[in-house]
Amino acid sequence: MKQRGTLAVAFLGLIATPAAAQVKFSYTPILQSGTTVAGAAIAYPKTDSAEVTALRVDVGPGGETGRHMHPFPTFVYVLEGAINVEMDGGAARSYKAGDSFLEVVNTWHNGKNNGPTMAKLLVVFVGVRGKPGLVRPS
Repeated sequence: MKQRGTLAVAFLGLIATPAAAQVKFSYTPILQSGTTVAGAAIAYPKTDSAEVTALRVDVGPGGETGRHMHPFPTFVYVLEGAINVEMDGGAARSYKAGDSFLEVVNTWHNGKNNGPTMAKLLVVFVGVRGKPGLVRPS
C-alpha cells in the first residue's frame, strides 16, 4: 500500500511541475502588422490547402538572395548580421539583427549582405500547399 502512495505522489509531482513552469515565461513582440514594407495590405490566399513554411536562410558576406518575388505573405526576422533589400522601382531598406518585416508581395526584389559577417534570417511563408513561396524570373 505504501508503494501506491509513493507512486501517486511521484505522479502528482510530474504533472504539477509543467503547470508551475508555465507561469514563468516572458515574451517579446517581434511584429504585428497588416501591411508589407511597401504599405500594401496583407491578403491571405483563398484556398483549402493552406500551408505555413519556415526556413532559416543564411546569406554570406557579399552574398545575395538573387532576384525573386513572393506570391504570398512572407515574414522575415533577422537573427544575426544585416541585410539590404532592394525592390524594383529603386526602393531599398536595411535590416539588422532583431529587425522583422513583412516582405513585399508580387514585387521583384533582392536581398544583399553587404556586411562582414553571415546574415541569418528566419523566413516564414503563409501560402498554399504545393505552390512555392518564392518565385524566380524565368
